[in-house]
Amino acid sequence: LDIDWRAHLHPSARPTVSDITNGATSENSLTGRPDDTPAARGRRFFTDAQKLTIVQESEAAGATVSAVARRHGIATGILFRWRAEFGVTQKKQAKLASVTLATDAAAALALQNLVQPPDGMMAIELPDGRRVFAPAGSDPVAVRAFVDSGGTAS
Repeated sequence: LDIDWRAHLHPSARPTVSDITNGATSENSLTGRPDDTPAARGRRFFTDAQKLTIVQESEAAGATVSAVARRHGIATGILFRWRAEFGVTQKKQAKLASVTLATDAAAALALQNLVQPPDGMMAIELPDGRRVFAPAGSDPVAVRAFVDSGGTAS
């Protein structure tokens, strides 16, 4: 008496039966994918314009690369590669704030008084308007000469 033991197996353990002509697998397969997944659609190709649009979308304020990649069904590594192709990976220029300096003497004096010498130090005014801090009790003339000589002792 011949018994087909495969008929007694659990459906997940049964071998998949496929047809070479259409590549269809049996309905019992546990690894079957829905038709809307990117893997089921196969490899996709993007034009340069589409890539640039996606890269620009990843540059928007508050956008993350992973969220943009997920939205378009691509791997984050591919999006990073596209960013490098289009030169987006360079560090952004720092946005600098404009600063205006006070020209009147009262405002200049107020700015100088913002930075006070540390304990045990005194401020010495240089001829060009700068201030240096030296140990308390230092000779101001000697300190000015030292600064004028470029910091070398004579």
